[in-house]
Amino acid sequence: MKYPLPLLLLLALPAVAQYRPMYSPSRPSYTPSYRPSTVNNTLTGPSSNYRAQQLQQQQAHQNFQRMQDQQRQQMQQYYYNQQRYLTRQPLALRRPPSAQQLEQLQAQQQQAEQRANEQLAQLTQEQQHRRQEHPAANAQEAENQQKEDARQRTRLAVKSYQEVFLPGQMRGALQSLTLAPQAQQSLQALNNDLLRNAWWRQQEAAQMQEKVAAYSKTLAGLTADLLGFSAAELPSPPAPFSASALQEMLSHDAFDQATAAQLIREATLADKRLEGERLAQAVKDFTEVGAKLAADPATPQNQKSQRNEVKKRLQRVNQELQSYYARMSRPSRLQEAQKAIMQATDSYLAGKGS
Repeated sequence: MKYPLPLLLLLALPAVAQYRPMYSPSRPSYTPSYRPSTVNNTLTGPSSNYRAQQLQQQQAHQNFQRMQDQQRQQMQQYYYNQQRYLTRQPLALRRPPSAQQLEQLQAQQQQAEQRANEQLAQLTQEQQHRRQEHPAANAQEAENQQKEDARQRTRLAVKSYQEVFLPGQMRGALQSLTLAPQAQQSLQALNNDLLRNAWWRQQEAAQMQEKVAAYSKTLAGLTADLLGFSAAELPSPPAPFSASALQEMLSHDAFDQATAAQLIREATLADKRLEGERLAQAVKDFTEVGAKLAADPATPQNQKSQRNEVKKRLQRVNQELQSYYARMSRPSRLQEAQKAIMQATDSYLAGKGS
């Protein structure tokens, strides 16, 4: 029999790479503004102290900008290497990443996210320091400066989400479309027993019923983990996709990663619901034959027919799992969500200028 594709092979799909543009490093558009001194324009007294403070502020800002540029280059190099790894070989010829490679990718993702969070925290601290050193002349100026600072933080948060957090969320979503390695091993062990006539000949009637019932429970559980719902009861069809909440939030110069991440989660579940119905039905049919065996004890006369029925329904489960993987090679809702997020955030960054 054929077993499902190895975990993570779907990661290299052109549909996934299509909406993961690599943005060139750019600096935050925030530039400190300094009010000229009205006291003295010589290099002595208060003016000298002010100019020294001004030079220190400029030096600190330049150091901050250089650090941001370096960190962005490191993050982009990481994603360039990842993209090249995922696309350098055809799907059929590529080996799945090893456990060590997966751990390395996870560690790199965590480091990139930590650097992005540190950048935002550093920008916030730098803005606070500037306001303390050069307070606003009046309440209106203070309010305008606070709005501008908030806008700059939102821009940096949006760019960091595009370049760092969204790729990580997409990789996690794609991984969830296939059985986890441990679940795949359980499925293989189940098939190795139930599809071999030698296994059936070794089982006593009562023992066989117990094992088939246990395998039915195992299959139902790993399928529920894969699809996100129980085969015994299908959830309602998903609602039409909408990114209006994200667009509305950005229109007010605000951004919350949780809103964008929720779109990814909902799209993933929608794809599973739409494409996993036939697989869920096949699993439900298999569990029903397991329950039937428990209610109808095996005898020498009916044991062969029961065995053939179990094998037939398990083979259908395997076929539907393969079909599910084939349909999930292009997860339409997930692809739509990624595209919508990129379009909304691109539009915000372009519309708000620098």
